[in-house]
Amino acid sequence: MPKRLPVKLNREPLVEATCQLRVTNQVVLNTIFPGYLLAKHPDDVSELQSLPAAMLPEPMRMINPELAYTPRVRLKFKGVLVMIGERSVAVTNQAPYLGWPRFKALIEEVFNDLLSSKLISGIERLSIKYLNVLKAKEEPSPQKALAWNPGVGGLELDIRTTHMRTEIRNGSLVTIVQLTGGVTVQVPNRAAEEGALIDIDTVMPMEQQEAGKFANSLSNELDRVRRVNKEVFFECLTDEAVQALGPTYE
Repeated sequence: MPKRLPVKLNREPLVEATCQLRVTNQVVLNTIFPGYLLAKHPDDVSELQSLPAAMLPEPMRMINPELAYTPRVRLKFKGVLVMIGERSVAVTNQAPYLGWPRFKALIEEVFNDLLSSKLISGIERLSIKYLNVLKAKEEPSPQKALAWNPGVGGLELDIRTTHMRTEIRNGSLVTIVQLTGGVTVQVPNRAAEEGALIDIDTVMPMEQQEAGKFANSLSNELDRVRRVNKEVFFECLTDEAVQALGPTYE
């Protein structure tokens, strides 16, 4: 039976949440879309800067097609980060988490600007990725907080020294789960945190869906992908861990 999902955690373990849209386009987004956002929201765009990927030579980008989705430009928009690559736009909420309703509203604002800009022709995929850290110095410890008991033959695996990756399918969605023990995570403006990292990335692939059509379903699709991501996260936790995080239910 699926776990009851809280609407809020009073001890939020999230360090970063990112929603990314991968697109097909006739122009290089990182050269045009930042200016488009700045012109449309002059009072809300700041800290525009190039990222290291912008310096990669063209031959290297041609060899590895995935680099087309690597962010080359970053800017701040209403308190969140917008990361723009040649064929991708991502909205990132670093801790403290705004909560899904507020974060979703900002995602929709940025993505709807992109979808109505005529800079793109189609959508390749939508994804939502959440990074959470279960702190080593808090109770329950990561060993007790994670609902796992992995082993190989008669060997027991210690979460503090283990990295596990798996993929879970839910209809058309694919969720990539990575659990890593013994990590140190540095979040801007906060002290480094040691513990176990829960990395959950839920992906909705699409077969070149037309941009205008996708705009009509964006809100519902965001909720669907987020719901699956959230369900997987709470399945990773013991009941003791959920209670320790201070859940609030509807």
